[in-house]
Amino acid sequence: MSDYGYICLDTEFINNISIIELSVFSIADRELYHRLFRPARNLKWTAPPDKLKITPEMVANEPTFREMLSEIQPMFDQARFIIGYAIDNDIKMLAKEGVKRLERIQTIEVRDLYWLVRGRSEGVDLYGVPSLLSITNSLGMAFEEGEAHFASSDTRATLFCFHKLMEAFCAGIGLAYDPACPDEAIAAFFRELDIARRQYLREQAHGYAYLFKTERGYKYKVSRTLPERPAEICVEVADRSLADYDIMKQFARRAVPGDKGVFKLKGSDLDFFRSYTNVYDEDNAEMLRKLMRFKGRLSF
Repeated sequence: MSDYGYICLDTEFINNISIIELSVFSIADRELYHRLFRPARNLKWTAPPDKLKITPEMVANEPTFREMLSEIQPMFDQARFIIGYAIDNDIKMLAKEGVKRLERIQTIEVRDLYWLVRGRSEGVDLYGVPSLLSITNSLGMAFEEGEAHFASSDTRATLFCFHKLMEAFCAGIGLAYDPACPDEAIAAFFRELDIARRQYLREQAHGYAYLFKTERGYKYKVSRTLPERPAEICVEVADRSLADYDIMKQFARRAVPGDKGVFKLKGSDLDFFRSYTNVYDEDNAEMLRKLMRFKGRLSF
């Protein structure tokens, strides 16, 4: 089997413009490729010790990424899976720098694997997984701050986490884990992640909409939990974002100028609120969740 069938990688890049370091490891923890690159454009940057360790001086005499593309592209042409931590960022930068046919390769996000195996049961948010440094140390590999944010160190840590977490995942579902050929384990991971993510998003969508009576009108709020103080009216909803959209649309013309979230409501509005209910629709839930982040800009 080719060393390039499953690859684990990390890039370091600046300003979302240029890759300045690439490290690629095989599934067997062998570094297949590593080098530094000089940005094609004359970019200035500093190297904050907690984010980036590579300085302009370190890459001044290196080739650009595109100058080395002829030796980089064949690795990706052979790859079936790419393992990474925050891998979407790396894939976007690789594509921007000219690597082709990345869309045919399946990516494995170690943050998702961590959330499925450990984070979910510990109350970690699907979108709030800890840093690679934190996860690596929690899994038993000493990984110091001084090593982080060098591509080779980060790739080795990512691969360590992948194997540790995949082994634990397989043990939990009664599946033998073959670290040299993890196809079956990867397929099971994607199945279980899809189920768990759907359930999580459904649970996260649930909440309450409520009204407080004030001197200027009714203060409307929506949240995941019940209000800390008694509300005038409180209704339980399956999808908070959908409730927010529907209720804001109903109340839009009753808004009190200069008093955000306060409305002069009529009896019919209060009846609407009391009887309001909704159903979670996973096909529309994500779109609504994103839309209602900008509800202040919406015109109903």
